[in-house]
Amino acid sequence: MYAQQLVLALSAVLSFLPLSLSATLPFGHYGPEGTVLFLNGFHFVSGHSDWEISANHYCVIIADDILQCAVYNTATTPARLAGIEYIITTEAFETLDYEERQLWHSHVYEITSGFLIEPGLPSSVDHTIMKDVLVGTYGKTFHTWRYDQQNSSYPIGIPELVMGYTGDDQITPDFVTKRDEMFGVNTTEIRESRCDISPPPVLAGADSWKYGYVLSLGIVNQTSNTSFPSQGEKQAVLTH
Repeated sequence: MYAQQLVLALSAVLSFLPLSLSATLPFGHYGPEGTVLFLNGFHFVSGHSDWEISANHYCVIIADDILQCAVYNTATTPARLAGIEYIITTEAFETLDYEERQLWHSHVYEITSGFLIEPGLPSSVDHTIMKDVLVGTYGKTFHTWRYDQQNSSYPIGIPELVMGYTGDDQITPDFVTKRDEMFGVNTTEIRESRCDISPPPVLAGADSWKYGYVLSLGIVNQTSNTSFPSQGEKQAVLTH
């Protein structure tokens, strides 16, 4: 269903996608031949609302209810691979337990506010995808190149969970203006053009930062048997 909606929304405008990419079957291939969406949006690091990030997303369809996106930070040249975002439908999010839900953020405000954009696509196409495909989705995003190490030569430190904005006056206005100048867009105008998009309710458990929860990763050192199993004891992890 999800894949079908997205393909229908894009079918008439594939020539407008970044690098004139095509969304031909089979889905799931990373790289230019598989990218069907190029998005730019804003993240902030869990526990650090002042660590604002403008992120480019290159997304592929994995299944009917999930996209996976390679995320790049726009603040560095060359752009560094910052992390990964998984985007799932409302129906998929409903299947998650509450411990898992706290890792996910909603996309409703990102879309109705005009923060999430599709640079280079006609406004009518952008509107269709935001309204019919993305507005009710949820994202789980980890950045492997940490915000506090963005000027380092290497991705130092532990990956960090990032979240999305959910209301006005949360992000620095100048930060939005700089993004708009980079892509030649106007967030205020985009927001006005999306006023007919009805925001669905955000399901319980998402946007856990709003409840005062700060989620972070840590290294746990444990002693263990570090020998490798014999050939007969090994279990296959991947299937083809």
